[in-house]
Amino acid sequence: MKSIFTAGFKALFLTATFAMAQTVLAATPLDDFLQRLQSVTSIDAQFEQSTVDAQGQEMQTITGQLIVARPGKMRWQTNPPYEQLVVSDGELVWIYDMDLEQVTIRNLDQRLQETPALLLSGNVAEIAQNYSVERLDSDKLERYRLTPNDKSQLFVALEFDYKANTLQTMRIFDAAGQTTLIEFSKQRVNQALDSMTFVFDVPEGVDVIDGRHGF
Repeated sequence: MKSIFTAGFKALFLTATFAMAQTVLAATPLDDFLQRLQSVTSIDAQFEQSTVDAQGQEMQTITGQLIVARPGKMRWQTNPPYEQLVVSDGELVWIYDMDLEQVTIRNLDQRLQETPALLLSGNVAEIAQNYSVERLDSDKLERYRLTPNDKSQLFVALEFDYKANTLQTMRIFDAAGQTTLIEFSKQRVNQALDSMTFVFDVPEGVDVIDGRHGF
C-alpha cells in the first residue's frame, strides 16, 4: 500500500497555515495572506482529507488530528484503517507507519519550495520569494491561490478558503492532475500546547530508517 505520508505529507504540513485572526486591510493579496499566517502561533484541529485523480475519481479519504506550532513543529496523526503518525520538533521529522512497524527519520528541509510545511513558520521572505498569491473570493469565502515560481514542484497550486477569518478548506493541485481537499473542524488556535506534543520516542522493536544528513 502506498504510504499515506507519500501522498499526504505535503498536504499535512501545508494545512498548518490556517488561522482565526482579525481582518486587516492589506495593500496586496500577498500582504493580506502573510498577515493571516503571522497571526498564528499554534493550531489544534480535526481534519478530513480526500484525494481525487485527474478524472475526478476518489482515490483515498483519511481523517485525523493536526497540531502545529511555530516555528516548524507539528504532530499529524491519522485514524484507522490508515494509521500513521508524523512528528516534527522543528529540526527533525519522524514518520511512524504503524502497519509496517517502521520509523523514518529525516531532517526538516529548510527550503520552503521543497518543504511546503514551512508555510506554518510565517517566513515572510521565503513565501514572497517562492510564491505568487492571488485573491479569488467566491460564495462568501476569501480564497487565496498560491502558485510556486519554481515550475518543477510536485504541486502546481494551493488554495486556502477562509470564512469569518477561519480557514474552512484547503486544496492542493499536483502535477499529476490529482486534487487533495482538506476540510477542518473543531479548531483551537493560539492555545497553550503540551511541550511533549512534538516529542517522539521510537518504539521498541520497530525498524528505523535514518535519512538524516551526515548519518
